[in-house]
Amino acid sequence: MILFLCSFGFILWRQSSATVIGQLNWTPVFQGVEKNQIDMWTKDSNGCQCHFNPSKKDCACCVKPSGCQCGSSAPNKCAQCGLQQYCNNICNVTITQNAIFSESKSLVGQIKSPSLPGPALCWYLLKPDPEHRLELQIYRLVNVGRFNGTGCQSGYIHLVDESDIKAGSLGVQICGENERFAPPVVLFADKGAATLTLRIEEATARSQFLAYYSFTSLNNTQGVGFRPSGGKRIEHTGCDWLYQDFTCVSKPEGCILASPGFPGLYPSHVTCRYHITMSSLRTKVKIIFITLSLPHNHCATDYINVYQGPSSSSTHLATLCSNKKQELVYSGPNLLLEFKSGFSIPPYDYNGFVAKLEFIDKSTTTQQPLSVFQNSIKTTNIIASSSEKFNKHSQEEVIARQIPHSTALVERRGQIEKNCFVRIHGNSTRSGHFGTRSFTSNWSNCTFLFIGQSTDLVHVSLFSYLINVSFCHSYIEIIDGNILTNTFKSIQKICSPKIKYARNSEGKFHEQQTFLSTGNYLSIYFKRFKPATQELEFEEYIDGAFSFLDEYAEGTLQPNTLCDVTFYGLTSTSIGKIHNHGSQHLFWNVEGPLRCSQRFVPAANQSVTLKIMSLGQLMSNFCHTKCGDSGCQCININKTDDTLSTTKYDHLFILNEHNVTLSCICGYFREEWLPIIIRSWSPITIVYSVARYNWAEKGFSFEAEYKFIYDNVCGYQLINHHSGSTQPTPIQEGKELNYYYNQVCTWILNSNIERQLRIEVTSSQNRPCSAWNISLHEYEFSTENHIGRLLHQFCPRDGEKTYDLPWKINVVAIKLLAMTRTLPKFHIKWKSQAVPTNTRLSILTAEASNAASSLVFHIVIIKAKLPVRMHNPKNLRSSIIENGLKLFRGDLLVCGL
Repeated sequence: MILFLCSFGFILWRQSSATVIGQLNWTPVFQGVEKNQIDMWTKDSNGCQCHFNPSKKDCACCVKPSGCQCGSSAPNKCAQCGLQQYCNNICNVTITQNAIFSESKSLVGQIKSPSLPGPALCWYLLKPDPEHRLELQIYRLVNVGRFNGTGCQSGYIHLVDESDIKAGSLGVQICGENERFAPPVVLFADKGAATLTLRIEEATARSQFLAYYSFTSLNNTQGVGFRPSGGKRIEHTGCDWLYQDFTCVSKPEGCILASPGFPGLYPSHVTCRYHITMSSLRTKVKIIFITLSLPHNHCATDYINVYQGPSSSSTHLATLCSNKKQELVYSGPNLLLEFKSGFSIPPYDYNGFVAKLEFIDKSTTTQQPLSVFQNSIKTTNIIASSSEKFNKHSQEEVIARQIPHSTALVERRGQIEKNCFVRIHGNSTRSGHFGTRSFTSNWSNCTFLFIGQSTDLVHVSLFSYLINVSFCHSYIEIIDGNILTNTFKSIQKICSPKIKYARNSEGKFHEQQTFLSTGNYLSIYFKRFKPATQELEFEEYIDGAFSFLDEYAEGTLQPNTLCDVTFYGLTSTSIGKIHNHGSQHLFWNVEGPLRCSQRFVPAANQSVTLKIMSLGQLMSNFCHTKCGDSGCQCININKTDDTLSTTKYDHLFILNEHNVTLSCICGYFREEWLPIIIRSWSPITIVYSVARYNWAEKGFSFEAEYKFIYDNVCGYQLINHHSGSTQPTPIQEGKELNYYYNQVCTWILNSNIERQLRIEVTSSQNRPCSAWNISLHEYEFSTENHIGRLLHQFCPRDGEKTYDLPWKINVVAIKLLAMTRTLPKFHIKWKSQAVPTNTRLSILTAEASNAASSLVFHIVIIKAKLPVRMHNPKNLRSSIIENGLKLFRGDLLVCGL
């Protein structure tokens, strides 16, 4: 037993008995150190002057300076100054640290409840000052309920703080029929005022308890004021904490976490979550359990679970219970320690856990020995840049700054050769991590050169960096191209002082800072300034991830996106495979909803076939997939007529060119429904949507095949014949169960004469309009595919219909829309009947003819003077036209219809 004096005059001890493993420290407020002392405040029951009557000398003698006589109602008893009015009945009392200390000059005291017959209720509100916590020790219970194996029955005392009350927690419940606790049951409350309650729910002759309290500074270094270090309490939670690596490494003591109320007994029926986050892909954390004291043989109710991820639905890594301490080492980016407690169990000789966090930086896999880097620069031939070959990205996407082959570049080359250089080839690794924190500290600049294959682009993301000197003496420059060649373009220069952490103060990842090359080279140059006479407080570093993207086989990445790509029928591979995103290292700091799209754009004479071959299980308890004639749909289990929000559940869905869902898969689906195939003659997009993505678990998996086919079946067609017919081009139909056709076909019927247009549509299929339909529209030059106002619509169940259009509409658009398992079968005929009274030829184009037909003039010749000799018909016609123009200026009556 080790003894030492506390600042307020009482003896503290460190108990080392094996029966109290984990009970590190407590304050034995009263140990009866003075012989024959009656209680904590009373030395003798008589012999001292009575303060209520100075002439009497038979009152109690009190412990000075904290004891005060109780008064005439109890002349032979003392109490703590400030509470002497409660001598005979200390029940329903507010004890405030400031008030008690001002009266008694002591921060400790005793609560001895009155001897009460049950049922009964007494409460004690204890209010510590700011930056203090309450320590409570329970030594004695008499007829305060009983433990029935699962909890306290018929009575208990319990301690709850303000946050516990708001959360509806029962706090810690202690009960016993006749208990003497040695050592005492120790309870702590460190979140403000706390209420101690004695509740008796049965008839008893006498119920009573004895307890001591102490108001202790949170900064007390002697153990009783233990406080977690380096973490941040999460608001609006009872006991959740956040620990981040960059916060922990900045503290000399590191990060320390503990169960609530440590080193006292923890509350019953609580769940406390300790979120541990890392800011680098290569960082690991070591969790060292200094103390672990949980009830024996109660691993089902009191335990610590460790998860690889941000929630308890993440991958389970380990479970700890009882008193088996361990050291655990795991990688990030997120870990969760979840502490769960059951009911409080006699003899209440456990108090939870304390753990220390140590963050470890492992070596990056992209680095080689420094000498290898230097030799490789001198001996390896640089691959010719393909930035001009694949220069599809606008020059506005980068800050174009040409740097010629100058003395500065030669000097930079010399620096590269003498210092740190990392070369990363796309033909050896397609994705990975890069950084400088594992390098030795004797470098002044470092260069990362990413060399892709001929059809690659380089995509990099900066997770975090620290450059902390002034006036841009240190900087990070991202360069589009090869830094060793004659010319390149600077995308961005990041000047010191600047700090970027991967996460914010709440532990959430910041928005990614990504860069994309225009060719197959990208360079990152890190110039670090280190004064010779000054040691920097923190070592400067850069940390990020990269990915090589093959535009030809993997699509064209869309600007300012992480994973949205487009496949073009004329420039991409005609046959290929796609799969889910999320496995590349660029996704390491993505947490929460993830949405990636892959768009397929067939050319005018093409169609595209998208075939979903395999699909992992999608997590959702409220959604299932239903496939029918018009595609697969996501159905809400609770409301079968409602579709679900795609941000709340895992989905895989296919959209048409107008972002209308053609097929959707979520939740439960049958394996025999695969493959799901859609053949489309217009752009379609497959969208991969994960409701809660994180790097540890990724999302669900899928694989699909695509194929661009030249077939001339559908598309935009201009027909100038004033009569004719059309019907679908025969193609081989798919035999799979879920094979769908998505068709958007447009025909523009244009005639070179004004006409009365009759269109006849027939079909032998008895299908609903939702499967496919044909619509007739006015021609509109300014709209997409020139589709204007709807005139008529034909559904397959109509069988046969004839539509007579107004004669002045001589340009009309016919549109086919289909999303069905069965190819549409139809026959369209049209015939233009010229108006006999108007034989004027029309040479209008498709763009102008409809506009001209909207206004018609009748010209009536009122008076005409024509030459007499008109034997030649040609001369007659010329003369009519010539004189008609003259008449138009003064002798015509113009009537507009």
